Amino acid sequence: MKANRPFLAHLLFLLCLAVVSHAVPAQEPATVQKPHVLSFTKDMTIYVSDFELDAEDVQVDQGSAVAQRRPGVLERPQKKEQQNPEAQKKKLVDTLSQSIVSDLQKAGYKAQRLGPGDAKPAVGAWVHGVFTQADEGNRLHRAVIGFGSGQATMQLFVTLTDLANPQKPLYEASENGKSKDKPGAAISMNPYVAAAKFVMEKNASEKVIKSTAATISKDVVFHLSQ
Repeated sequence: MKANRPFLAHLLFLLCLAVVSHAVPAQEPATVQKPHVLSFTKDMTIYVSDFELDAEDVQVDQGSAVAQRRPGVLERPQKKEQQNPEAQKKKLVDTLSQSIVSDLQKAGYKAQRLGPGDAKPAVGAWVHGVFTQADEGNRLHRAVIGFGSGQATMQLFVTLTDLANPQKPLYEASENGKSKDKPGAAISMNPYVAAAKFVMEKNASEKVIKSTAATISKDVVFHLSQ
C-alpha cells in the first residue's frame, strides 16, 4: 500500500486539476466588431430614391409678363414652367432618377425608382443622395434651386446602402429641429458613410443630367461588382 501512495497522490492531483479547469473556463479574447461589408448579388433589386434638392418658394406675380398670355394666331410657348423653381427641381430630379434606373437596367440589374412616399424594402440595394452647396465659411447646406439661389453649380453626394444592414444617415442637420427642414438648411456629412461626390450645374440641360446619371450608374455598378 505504501508503494502506491505516490501514484494515488498524483492521481488525486490530476483529478483536482481537471475539476478546477472544468469549473473555471478560460476567458476568450474580446471580439473586435468589424465594419459591415456590403454584399450584393446580381439578382438583388436596386432601389433609386429621388435625390434631395430644395427649391425656393417664389410666388409668380400674376401681373408679370411671365404669367400673361399674349393674343395671337399661335400661342407662344410659356416660360413660367422654366422659371418656376418647383418645376425646375422636379424636372432635374425626375430625369436623374429615371436615367439612373434605365442605365442600371441596361447593365443587367433589376432596378426601380422609389417615390417620396414609398417605404424602403427590407432587402435590396438602395441608391440615394443629396444636392449640397458650400457657403463662404465652407459649411455645407442643402442646395436650393430657383431665382437668385446663389452659386451656379452644386455638389451631389451619392451613396449605396445595403437595405438588410442599414448604415447611419448620409448626413445630419447642423441646426435645430425647427430649421433643419427649411430650404438650404445647414448639414454635416456623416464621415462613416461612404459617398461619391459629383458636380452639376443648376440649369443643366437634359443631356448633361443624363450624362451625370450615366456616371453615377457606372459607379454603382462598379461597387456592386466588388
